[in-house]
Amino acid sequence: MSSMYFKDILIADIQKHTARYESFSKGLNVVTGEDNHVGKSSLVKSLYYTLGAEVAFDDAWSKSSKINIVTIDVDGEEYKIVRFLRKFAIFNSHRELILITDSVTKELAPMLGKMFDFSVFLADKSDAKKVVQAPPAFTFMPYYIDQDSGWTGLYESFGSLDQFNKPERIKSLYFHLGLYNKYTVEQMGKRDRLKEEVEESKERENKIRVTLEALNSEIENLIPAENAEELEKHLTMPKEKIEKLVEEIGQSRNRIQKLQTSLQQHEYQQEVIQEYKKIKIPEKKDDTKLHVCPRCGYEYDEELYALVRDNYSRTNEEYLLQQMAYIINSIKENLTEEENKYVALMERLKEQESVYDESQDAYELYIRQRGLKETIKKLHSELADVIVDQRDKEEEIKKIDKEIKKLPDKKEIEEIYIENVRANILKLSAWDSAYEGKIKLLKPIVAQGSLEGKIILSQYIGLFQTMEAIQSGVIRFPFVVDSPRGKESSNASSKEILTLIAKLKSLPQVILATVDYDKFDVQTDDQTHYIRLKEKRKLLNESTYSERADQIEGYYELLSDINL
Repeated sequence: MSSMYFKDILIADIQKHTARYESFSKGLNVVTGEDNHVGKSSLVKSLYYTLGAEVAFDDAWSKSSKINIVTIDVDGEEYKIVRFLRKFAIFNSHRELILITDSVTKELAPMLGKMFDFSVFLADKSDAKKVVQAPPAFTFMPYYIDQDSGWTGLYESFGSLDQFNKPERIKSLYFHLGLYNKYTVEQMGKRDRLKEEVEESKERENKIRVTLEALNSEIENLIPAENAEELEKHLTMPKEKIEKLVEEIGQSRNRIQKLQTSLQQHEYQQEVIQEYKKIKIPEKKDDTKLHVCPRCGYEYDEELYALVRDNYSRTNEEYLLQQMAYIINSIKENLTEEENKYVALMERLKEQESVYDESQDAYELYIRQRGLKETIKKLHSELADVIVDQRDKEEEIKKIDKEIKKLPDKKEIEEIYIENVRANILKLSAWDSAYEGKIKLLKPIVAQGSLEGKIILSQYIGLFQTMEAIQSGVIRFPFVVDSPRGKESSNASSKEILTLIAKLKSLPQVILATVDYDKFDVQTDDQTHYIRLKEKRKLLNESTYSERADQIEGYYELLSDINL
């Protein structure tokens, strides 16, 4: 199993010319003192800070004037890392400078990844399709509990983590358990992208099919032709039919107009005769006047003449009205027939015009038809390509899924984690029935009040125990714990917490910072390395600076003089 541990740290204030040097050993290291404000937190905060993780120092601690030098051991290979503000220098065991940079993400993180043979890769917040190497904070995230922010939220001890969404951040635990590596994350990201592309492709396929259906419907109304000349021939017949129909329609319209005129005249005459019968006034009779028959020469007086004439006129008017009615009915029948014929001709004309539009010439119709045919041909080709592309991507998704299934079973690993966390909570006398079924690797338990610290610690240590149980081949880092019993009022409870931390055997190093550690008589199997701090607010001193001035100032000049 690969491991890293801190060998020593040198912190210097280049303005005040004060410094502090401390060495560490493998196993348990306890930074303690009889009082608070002696610099325990500042000392342990500086460890992972020097390696590129951001932490929140006390307001009285000025980072702008501090230079930090840490020596680490990675599987027997020694490295020295120097940090001043946001500039870093790394030296190997031969004191060769192998990196100097002011870029944490682009240069420091990749270099640490090579040194540790371990990196975390997550989906970028601004572009979920882009997988990027996470900064050093995610490499050390489950190995540090900060005094100020670490006991109120699991894995929230480091700052500047907003580059990734919260659900994405905690997935870094899969890397520490050996479930994920760069390749698997890239493959999963690729699979997700392929699924999105398949969905987009299906939408495109549907749109093409709808378009083809519409175009096929439209092209049915066009006359098929391979060229303009052929189309001209096709158009000759409908054109002649249209001309003939227009002529027939004109003739029919004229006949209708004549019939309508004749009907109006006869109806008027009929009306006149009927009115005449009503208003006819008898003429005055002149009995003395004689009339002679033109045929026989017989003479008869006016009275007889009037009687004969009246009888003849009455008979003639009745006959005339009968004839008028017959003629009017005949005209109406002819008019109805002609009007129906006119409507039929108009319908035929409309049908012909749907095939041939005189407003377009043959060439325009030909171009339109050929254009539609070409478009339909291209769409069919595109549809085929889209379907093939979908199948290819779906096959690729299946292959990726097959590879991912070969990874260790997350469910089994989670069950081991749950059992370990549960056992730790019980050891700390903090179990509550409300936690049953709520322990999840990627969904931390939230506790309140004095139990909060115990629940958080139980989950950290449960993760380390799970790493050990599954024999994860991933590198292990030092567990740095600051003030784990800050909310504890009971000595017995404090001892339970300190004992659980001190007896961790699965990690290369534990660095524990707590006040009055000696009072709790924590029993451990291994030798403990103590760092006892006594003076308040005097972690750094002038004598240490004087002893190491050449080293401190040499590193300071290296980082401050070079314009990166």
